[in-house]
Amino acid sequence: MANLFDYVNWRGDILFEQVPFNTVDALMLSHLSYSIFDGLLSDSFGESKTLEKLAEDFKSAPDYNERINIGFLINKQTAELMFKCAASERFKNVRICGYRTKYSEENTEQFAAMTFLIGDKVIVSYRGTDDSLVGWREDFNIVWQHPIPAQADAIEYMKEAAEKLTGKINVIGHSKGGNLVINTAVNCDEKIRSRFEKLYNFDGPGFSKDFFEKKEYKEIERKLISVYPEFSIVGMIFRHPEQYSVVKSTGFAVMQHDALTWQIMGAGLDEADDFKEESKFFYKAFNSWVDGLTLEQTKKFVTALWDVIEASDVKTNTELQENAIACTARMIAKLSSLDKNTKKEVHQILRLLKTAVRKDSPFSKILSLGK
Repeated sequence: MANLFDYVNWRGDILFEQVPFNTVDALMLSHLSYSIFDGLLSDSFGESKTLEKLAEDFKSAPDYNERINIGFLINKQTAELMFKCAASERFKNVRICGYRTKYSEENTEQFAAMTFLIGDKVIVSYRGTDDSLVGWREDFNIVWQHPIPAQADAIEYMKEAAEKLTGKINVIGHSKGGNLVINTAVNCDEKIRSRFEKLYNFDGPGFSKDFFEKKEYKEIERKLISVYPEFSIVGMIFRHPEQYSVVKSTGFAVMQHDALTWQIMGAGLDEADDFKEESKFFYKAFNSWVDGLTLEQTKKFVTALWDVIEASDVKTNTELQENAIACTARMIAKLSSLDKNTKKEVHQILRLLKTAVRKDSPFSKILSLGK
C-alpha cells in the first residue's frame, strides 16, 4: 500500500522538467491547499513564494500549533506532508501566489484559493470545505442555490488570475474544490475557457443532468479528469461526469474521502474496477430523492436542518464533536421549537429519502428503515 507520502519518497528527486506534472501532483497540491497560510502568502498574483520558503515560515509562525490543527475532518498529517514536499527536489521550488480566503456567516460563504506556478505552468487550486459549519452549510445549499457564494468567488478568482498570468491554465480541487473546478470551467469567459489545459476534480459534488448538456461543458469535457474513491459519498451527490476513474483507498467507508488514504502506483493512481455497491446505491437513492422534490421544498428542508445544527452554538465540526452532549441537547431543543408545518415537512422529506434508500440499498439495514 502506498500513499502521497510514498510518492514523495519515490518521485521527490525527479524534477518536473524530467517528468511533467501529472494527476498525482495535482492531487498532492489540492491536498496541501487545505493548509492555513493566512498571513504567510500574498494575495497578489505578482508576488510569490517557494514552497520551501513557505514551509519555513509556516514552521516558525508564532501560531504554528493553531495552524496545524485544521479540524478532525482533514487529515492531521497535512502539515507533515507539506514539509516533506518542501524538502524534495520536485516540489521545493514550486511557487505560490494569489492566496485568497473568504468567510462569512451572514452570507453562508467559505472560499479559499491559491495559485501554484511550476515553470510556465499555472495551476489554480480551489480549497475544499474546511472545518467550519458555515462551509458545510454552504455545501448543502448546492441543492437549491445556484450559484452558491463560493462558486461565484471561484469565477471571479479565475478571471483575475487569467488577467494577471500568462499561458495555459490547469485547475485543481478536492471535495467542494472539485465542484468549483468544473463550475468555473463551464461558466467563465470563453477566452479563459480556451486557455485551460487540464481540469482535475477529486471527489467533488456533482451537478444536475441539464448541466452536462450545456455547450460549454461539452467544450471542456475532454480536458476534465475526475477521480473518486471506491466508497464515495461526497462525489455521489448529484450527477457526476460520465468519464471518471476510481482509486483504491485504505480508508473505512466515508473516510475514503480523505486523499491521504488514496493509493498510488508509481507515477499514477492505483485504480479500482468500480465503485463499492454502497456508493452506487447512494448515488441512485440521493438523486432519485432530489428529483422528487421542488426547489422550495429542498430550500426549506436544508434551512430547517441547518437551523437545528447551528443551534449547537459552535462554529466548527471539531467543537461539535468535542461538546457532543451539550450540543445535542441544544439541537433537540431547537428541533422541538420548530413550527408544526416545518416539522411536518422535514419529516415528510426524510420519509421520501428513506423510501428511496429502502428500495435498493443495504443502507436500509443500517438505518433501520424497515420499521
